[in-house]
Formats: sequence, C-alpha cells, structure tokens
Amino acid sequence: MLDIHCHIVPYTDDGAVDINTSLEMARNAERLGYNGIFATSHYIIHDNEIENNSFVNNIKKLNEMFEIENINVKIYEGNEVFFTNDIVELIKEKKVCTLANSRYVLIELPLFNSIIPMNVYEEFNKLQDAGFVPILAHPERYDFVTKNFKSLVNLIESGVLLQSNIGSITGKYGKDAKKNVEKMLKNNMVHFFGTDSHNNTVYDVYDKAIKKIKKAINDEDIYEKIMYENPQRVLEDKEINVWYPKI
Repeated sequence: MLDIHCHIVPYTDDGAVDINTSLEMARNAERLGYNGIFATSHYIIHDNEIENNSFVNNIKKLNEMFEIENINVKIYEGNEVFFTNDIVELIKEKKVCTLANSRYVLIELPLFNSIIPMNVYEEFNKLQDAGFVPILAHPERYDFVTKNFKSLVNLIESGVLLQSNIGSITGKYGKDAKKNVEKMLKNNMVHFFGTDSHNNTVYDVYDKAIKKIKKAINDEDIYEKIMYENPQRVLEDKEINVWYPKI
C-alpha cells in the first residue's frame, strides 16, 4: 500500500521536525501496511521554495536510513505544490517534483477562500495540455467546497483527481471536512486517500478512519481502487480511469 500524501522528510516544511520523527512515522506506516510513501513536502512560492537537488538527496538518505533500521518502507519524491500560475514552468525547470517523476502532480489550493480561485481551471488545463494530471489535495478541507459542493463535480469533469485525507472522516479537520468527505464518498468522488501526516498523530486514528471509510464506500472494488490500485498506477505512471460523480 502507498501513502500518496505525507510530510515525512525532515527539515523541509512543517512536517517531520527531525530524523527520529521520520523514522517513527515510517515505523507506524509499515505497521499499518504501507510499503511506500510519496514525500510531498510543501512547495510554496516566496515562502517554502525547497531546493530540488537537496530535497531529492534527503530522500535518498532517508531511504538509506530506513534500510539500516530495517524499516521496509520506500520513500518516493513528490511535492504538495501550492497553487500558482507557474506550475508547468516549475515542473519543467525541475524546481518541483511530480509524484515519483510521473505525470501526476499534487496541488493544494488556499484553504480559506470562500470561492474557488478564478484561474484554477485555466491553470489545470495548462497542466493537462503539457501532459500532466493534477491531483487536488484534501478538497474536503476547502471553504469553497463547503460553500459550493458542486465545484468538485466541475473539477472532476475537467479531469482533476481528488485526494482526501484519511483523518477527515474522523473529524480531525473539523465538522465541515468530515461532512464533505462523507458526501464525496457517497457520491463516488474520491480517487485517493492519503494520511497527510506531518507527525505521528494521524496514525492514532487510522484504524477508526478505515472502518468509517469502508462503511461509507460499501463497495470492495471501489475501496481497492482508492487505497491500492490508483496509488500504484501513479507510481507506475499509468493512466487512471476516472469514475464520475453520482450527482
């Protein structure tokens, strides 16, 4: 199993504060059945512009440390790219990482905007025209989704994939996020789940969350696609057949 969204690389963002935290996160992930993690450290223009070569080298060192510690989890490069007009250029200039060097790129929008940014569709179309596939991180947490749930339908129909956080369904991010992800699951609108772990706290609610997710989906085939097949297809850079919302 692959965790498609995780802040496990130390000293790069607001995630793991040191190598010991990274090791403990990886041990918890392995215990829960993960054998791979996409390291999606934040990349934010003018705020958290990670130096790419250093970031990739840190991932290499982390994998080496896991081998020494007998942790059977592999880290793959990626970024959670904060939305900007320059995403295609950032990828082409190798300033940000797609997920495991695939066509898939994880993108975060502003959490507290009550309406979707006006140029989102234009920029996502640019990405797709350049051969990339946008994956929207934790859409259930956005204020604009709470205000206008139909916006997610429009995004999916435009070719955007949606990654929800496992902890959302437990109320970890508040009642609105919980309500939104439940509605997304009911209407066939989740393509991936990620831990979005910045430390060890999310692993504490993992078992409870998975039970709730399975119950909400109530379809073993869809659950397998979300949790196993789709992340694996990202890793292998294969096309993902998008199912469309029921609403």
